[in-house]
Amino acid sequence: MKSLHSIPNIRLILLICLGGLASTSQVMAAACSTSVSPYAVDCDGSGVTWTAGSLVINSGVTLLDTGNFIINNSSSTFTNNGTIVNTSNGDNAFVTKGSVTSVTNNGNITGSFSAFQNSGSGVLGTFTNNGTLTSASYGLYNGGTITNFVNTSVITGGSYSINNDRTIDVLTNSGTLSGGVQNSSTINTLNNSGTITGGVLMINGMSSPVMGTLNNLQGASSSALTYSGKLPTNYNIIINSPSNFGRLAVSSASGITTFGIYTGSIVANGTYAAVLSGLSAGNLTATTGTFGTGTWTLSNSSGSIWDLILAGYVVVPTGPSTADTQQSLVNTASALQNIYTLQNTVLANSFSYDCNEFGVNNICVSAGGRNTAVSAANGLNNTSALLIAAYRPHPNYRIGAYADQNLSVNNAGSTVNLGNNTPLIGLFGAWNERLDGTGAEVKVSAAYGQKNTTVTRGVVGTGTAASEAGSGSSQLNSQGAQVMAKYGFGIIEDVIVSPYIGMRYTQNNMGGYTEGASSSVTAPLTYSELNTNATTALVGVGTSYKIIPAATVFASAGVETDTNTANGTYSATNSSIGALTPVNFNANPVRTRPTATLGAYYDVAKNQRLGVTGIYRQEAYQAVSTTTVMATYTIGL
Repeated sequence: MKSLHSIPNIRLILLICLGGLASTSQVMAAACSTSVSPYAVDCDGSGVTWTAGSLVINSGVTLLDTGNFIINNSSSTFTNNGTIVNTSNGDNAFVTKGSVTSVTNNGNITGSFSAFQNSGSGVLGTFTNNGTLTSASYGLYNGGTITNFVNTSVITGGSYSINNDRTIDVLTNSGTLSGGVQNSSTINTLNNSGTITGGVLMINGMSSPVMGTLNNLQGASSSALTYSGKLPTNYNIIINSPSNFGRLAVSSASGITTFGIYTGSIVANGTYAAVLSGLSAGNLTATTGTFGTGTWTLSNSSGSIWDLILAGYVVVPTGPSTADTQQSLVNTASALQNIYTLQNTVLANSFSYDCNEFGVNNICVSAGGRNTAVSAANGLNNTSALLIAAYRPHPNYRIGAYADQNLSVNNAGSTVNLGNNTPLIGLFGAWNERLDGTGAEVKVSAAYGQKNTTVTRGVVGTGTAASEAGSGSSQLNSQGAQVMAKYGFGIIEDVIVSPYIGMRYTQNNMGGYTEGASSSVTAPLTYSELNTNATTALVGVGTSYKIIPAATVFASAGVETDTNTANGTYSATNSSIGALTPVNFNANPVRTRPTATLGAYYDVAKNQRLGVTGIYRQEAYQAVSTTTVMATYTIGL
């Protein structure tokens, strides 16, 4: 592509050398040659003919030409970012001939007869005017064929802004056509969302003029679009609001037109005043019709003035439906219940973490791993590493801390994904009456955990009304505390039975969040926080049996009962979808539930112990239970 560089106000001929201008003398020499390769230049003093390649006139360049500037190159493209001026009496500033792909004007073109002319042999694909076309006669004169003519800025003609003597397939105006449109041949479609001052004039040329379809927004918020002569085959009013709609004022009307409402209109039921004037009923094929779910009527309110009355129109929702989105919330809440179950179980089970194998320094360290599985969650389970430590400042009490770090979470379906970035952290303290496990013992534990959580809704339904796979992230925080008291009875040698009672408080809170918008998520939901908590009474009995001096088995069974709960609601909003009903997060909770523990430990050496524990819990959600297996290796230091 060749560019014209910034050499201002070069007169006559400016564009003839490869790679830009070498010098003025070279330009003038080229101007008098008829065989300059690759460009052909006419030398009759009427101007420049461009026949090869694509051309860009750069910003800042001014062409002052005493003749026509002609593009005559098949499949070429032309872009003007500068200024083209030809004020010679009766001349054009810019002309296209042959089959030209596209012309784009981002600058200024000024001519005498016309600023831009598409000649009789011209077949132009697309002309786009983002700048100005100015002429004493016609901003655009079309004597050939233009497939698409688009004006987003200003075209000014002393006679008419556009004079069409042949064919324009689609003429789209969102800017200003100052001087109006004269059509003596064919305009298949005229889309006007801007302003046409001077209106549209249909005149007889070589044959009767044709206006296929006129779509018009000009009118209610400015002056009506004036129109004279043979009526368009179809006239469609464009409506953007009750105060912004098209009006057409016709004079010297001939023929008939079919009235309609433009497909992309934004309508409301009611009356749109004076949408047509200058027409009789005989000029209209019909005065009633339909638009969407509504019906329209043209009412002859006075003389030749017609009002448009629209009734019965109902906005048909587009995008995800309320019903499908509601079901997607229910499905997501079910998946979240299992995640809340998992996190609450991990929290509650952590209150049993202990370390009571002490060495001469009264220090205990235990390391191991844990796996917890949720029975009703399509394989939901997580695996963690454990680290527990304790210090015994006195033979009868100990204090300690622990960390439970997620290594992986397996969750079929992936509606909810948990991060593994932060561990569950806990503290505990215990007092025991005797070191052999008999007598009284009281233990207090507290823990806090935080998990990054990503929630992706599943798609419910089909087609445009289906729910969207919206996705968003928040933090799920779990925290709680427990106090437990038990008393160990030495029933027979090596057997201890220990009834226990206790209280526990847990809460799980996930902050509100908003789904991300994308090309596939056009109506993202905004969620409120989801908080649950429970106060639970514990009662049960445990037993241990030393089967050999180095090995002990133990078990317990108990019942836990919620004395106070808040189960929360899962709720979301989006104004374009409609009212969504909050989902009760646990509509039918199981308040009294069994628990059981089974395990064993083996003293590998003095102050070294290998332990394995299994825990079963019935959970607060119907038909949901969890199983946990953990193994630890403990050393007393």
